[in-house]
Amino acid sequence: MVHLLIAFKRKAGLSRAEFSHHWREVHAPLAKQIPGLRRYIQNHSPTILSRSLAYDGVVEIWTDTEEAITAAFTSKEYREGAYADEPNFADVKDVVRLTTTDHVLLEGDIISSPQPLIKRISFIKRKPGIDPEEFFQYWKDVHGPLALKLPGMQRYVQCHALPSSYAKGGPQYDGVAEIWFDTIADLNFAMESPEYKEGAQPDGIKFVDPDSMLTLITEEYRIV
Repeated sequence: MVHLLIAFKRKAGLSRAEFSHHWREVHAPLAKQIPGLRRYIQNHSPTILSRSLAYDGVVEIWTDTEEAITAAFTSKEYREGAYADEPNFADVKDVVRLTTTDHVLLEGDIISSPQPLIKRISFIKRKPGIDPEEFFQYWKDVHGPLALKLPGMQRYVQCHALPSSYAKGGPQYDGVAEIWFDTIADLNFAMESPEYKEGAQPDGIKFVDPDSMLTLITEEYRIV
């Protein structure tokens, strides 16, 4: 399946709680009407976070093909429903968008979990001089096993940009790393662990441009 991720900010004047309420309670039922969706997930910045983040949420959409994404966003159900509602809670002018395919390195049981879990989402760009094929191979086969050693991880997915993205001049990011934890405390513990500090973190700078990385801490809500 094709996996589309879009990071965006809340509408000016809305609190994080107001933004999340509208997105889940008002917008989600409209989004569920879009034809062709195989999965639809909302990732909200937790209201308990004291610090502000670059973006307030990430929406994820899965369809069978790239053509199905185009069909979904040109459908009457989208144009008259979810699209018309977006300006009511989102800043539609400032978004990060990437179309990918998933590589699941740790399956876990997240999809069946009844409660939202903490999810660390990192949009990453390859270092200059590394071609996409080399980047994806290293990320999956070399870096992936190091990341899998992080304590407390419940699920780990690498989302690799589609080849078609490079035929159009290159995407803003080359991929997205998604890691799930039970709690923010578990995530913080993993980020301070030797497995991260001495393993995954120093390895990451070998193939990722650190200045271009965008990392968000979210709560995942499965809608479809």
